[in-house]
Amino acid sequence: MHIGVFADIEGSFGIWRMRQCRMGTPEWQYGRACLTEDVNHVIQGAFDGGAQKVTVKDTHEVGFNCLINKLDKRAGYIGGHFIRPSLFGNIKNYDLVLYVAIHAASGTGDAFFPHTHYGIFSEVRINKQPVCEMDIYGSYIGEFGIPIGFVSGEDVAVAQALKSLPWARSVAVDKRKAMYTAGEKSHRYLLEGREKLRKTAAQAVRDASKMKPLIKNGPLHFEAEFRTEKLANKFNTWKFKQSERLVEWESENMIEGFEMFNKLTFFPKRIYPFRRPLTFFLRQVFRIKSTYLAPSPNSEGAFFD
Repeated sequence: MHIGVFADIEGSFGIWRMRQCRMGTPEWQYGRACLTEDVNHVIQGAFDGGAQKVTVKDTHEVGFNCLINKLDKRAGYIGGHFIRPSLFGNIKNYDLVLYVAIHAASGTGDAFFPHTHYGIFSEVRINKQPVCEMDIYGSYIGEFGIPIGFVSGEDVAVAQALKSLPWARSVAVDKRKAMYTAGEKSHRYLLEGREKLRKTAAQAVRDASKMKPLIKNGPLHFEAEFRTEKLANKFNTWKFKQSERLVEWESENMIEGFEMFNKLTFFPKRIYPFRRPLTFFLRQVFRIKSTYLAPSPNSEGAFFD
């Protein structure tokens, strides 16, 4: 069984502040260590549950958030984004995806760093229903025949994900600073939380046969509501249907719809013909920057092992 461990960062144990998720900052170096610990426990859980192969896919921003030299050596690692066969690279031989450190959807009140795919949207809807990233990524991955069987992150983010992935196993993560700056109490919380990641991931892999791919039957009507009309005008280079700050498009399935979503967010019309060499170049640049040019970590007083 080949398990894909997909990793965001905002929902990691130990993280409570946006700068800990922002690439290139000293606080991000601390956040990377937090994420890597979470991912390692999920990798261990996957093998405990019967996985023969595990591949980590780093999905936050441009990828390369995990500390590769501290990852479990049994797992492969893929950073950065791709064009084909999927945004996440070659995932066709994965049997199950375990998604670590997710966050809440754009427009979620009182959540930690809520956004959907990119921080420029106040809400994203499909067929008039608000969606989170697990709706979009889950059904995109689902069209390749792959279920998401595990999620970890802030409680509200997990609740949103489980509405569409009711079969998934889950672990809720506290986002309050006080949970990570209280010395021995914080140490215990991190140990217990990550042990829960390991055990729950193992159970998800054991229950893989009970999981099913998430499929949103087409046609699909997408609505991306930008935070401002200025942002909508800037990003809508493809001239999708637009009314002030709302941009809309139609697709027959999620793979097609998600590609159009990426045109809106990442691939302006003028650079779209060059997207393949561009993504290759960016993977190399950010691999080097995150490995050799990252700053020293600043844990901001958190328990830091």
